[in-house]
Amino acid sequence: MAGEAPALDPNAEAEAATPSQPSKKKVLVLGDENLLFSCGLQEAYPEVEVTAVTVLARQNLDAREFNSLPPVLKGRVRHMMDPTKIGKNFSASSFDSLLLFLPGLSFAVPKELGTADRPMYAYRTHHFVFHVLRTAKQILKGESKLHLVWPEETGLMSSPCGAAGIEMLQLLKFLGCKPTQAQFSFNKLKAGHFWPFLFGEVPKELPEWLHGVQIHAFSVDSRPIEIPLAVALQLHPDVELVSIKDASPAEEGNALPAESASLKAKLVHEALARKNRLKDLYGRKDGADQAIAVFNLIKETADQDSLLSVPLEVFMISFDEVPHIGQCMRFQILEDQAAVSVAVVEILDPRLPTRIARPAAPANTVPPPLMGAIIPATRKRTRPKEEEWGEMKFYCPLTKISTLTVEKMRSHMQSDLYKRFAARDPGWEVSDEKKDLVIDLEEAEAEEQAKRAKRMASGTGKGSAKGKAKSDKGKGGDKGKGGDKGKGGDKGKGGDKGKGEGGKSGGGKSKGKSKDKGGGKSGGEGKGKRY
Repeated sequence: MAGEAPALDPNAEAEAATPSQPSKKKVLVLGDENLLFSCGLQEAYPEVEVTAVTVLARQNLDAREFNSLPPVLKGRVRHMMDPTKIGKNFSASSFDSLLLFLPGLSFAVPKELGTADRPMYAYRTHHFVFHVLRTAKQILKGESKLHLVWPEETGLMSSPCGAAGIEMLQLLKFLGCKPTQAQFSFNKLKAGHFWPFLFGEVPKELPEWLHGVQIHAFSVDSRPIEIPLAVALQLHPDVELVSIKDASPAEEGNALPAESASLKAKLVHEALARKNRLKDLYGRKDGADQAIAVFNLIKETADQDSLLSVPLEVFMISFDEVPHIGQCMRFQILEDQAAVSVAVVEILDPRLPTRIARPAAPANTVPPPLMGAIIPATRKRTRPKEEEWGEMKFYCPLTKISTLTVEKMRSHMQSDLYKRFAARDPGWEVSDEKKDLVIDLEEAEAEEQAKRAKRMASGTGKGSAKGKAKSDKGKGGDKGKGGDKGKGGDKGKGGDKGKGEGGKSGGGKSKGKSKDKGGGKSGGEGKGKRY
């Protein structure tokens, strides 16, 4: 009937009266490659929802008798994930906290590095954590937690990497994380849930230096990480969520980039702020021997900010040992690990020389073709040639590596590093950059071939001092037949009679018998008797 109130559903009233249960806090565990710790954490803290990420494939884990899909995690496992690109594999604000499990220690030590007790190992570990935290901020909620599973300091000092100088707690503070009260306790985990990968393998026995492991807690925000300019100059300019500490103020015509701008835009701002100083340094000087101070052009990194700075050990490593420092920045556990999950931190090799701008070469510098030399068909570059880096004449745009000689570049193009980069870029083989590089190598090889042909043409041939007809030791020389040591001395028949046909001075054959052991090179033919 009209005007009557609609009947209410009693089930709806009951649902409205029942308060909604709060959703579980979501924790992302990174670094627990065999998933044992993640399972133990989920069992000890059922009020949280644990999601585990591993760089290994299911086949890798199953082959080593680890459960690749533990039932307690209910399918919340991601395999074959690059830790430094974790922000691209989950949606934004997916997790309330991030747990780093022995970050960097599970990976095998690169063969170029040798051992884990070097400062270079601490450098690569610090940069790994920096890039993981940088990209993880994209999937963490605004004010979130960071948990760190890490051995106590005395235990770490007795580990294989104890002498490297890893400062994990100080590093997280430097990266903007603030210590807070711990949420998880290592003592609540059941036995058997702590048997991690260490330096590329699972040890048969748990090392003593891991018996004092603790779980630290930090608060972390979503703002970009501030680093010194000296460190930012070593990074790839396209990295995200990075700011420059103590950035130069805005000026007329040089506005301060937004906080969310790329590192490249912030580096350009710093370069423009130093434009006048750079002109003084590299511009034309009015007075002779006028010196311009370079001090404080880039502020020196303070001790507390030097955890990401290049160690001096880098400059003691030769190019024969390590062609590029980037080869020490690969993070791989197993030989049969999928390439997609191998993390590579791209940095600038500080051993490479500063780029030098050279004047353009004169137009008529090509020598005329040599007679008999093989001149290949010329091909033109599709773009101007890159400026040289010091004496490094050949530059590979794919790997950003320069070499001194053609042979070194050919060898680099056969290396695993080059092949891995080429596999990532399907268009490289048909690109103009690849064609230009091949043209540069072919031109250099043709030039070297022309030089060799010229040296051979200018060398001595037949009839010269080193040829077949040597003036002193050729046929018909002083030791030839009919020479001074020819047959027939003073004891010959009929006295010293003999025919002696002297060889020509340039190498003719001396004929005739001489009983004076003479003849040889006499300058011409002659018969004579001596009475």
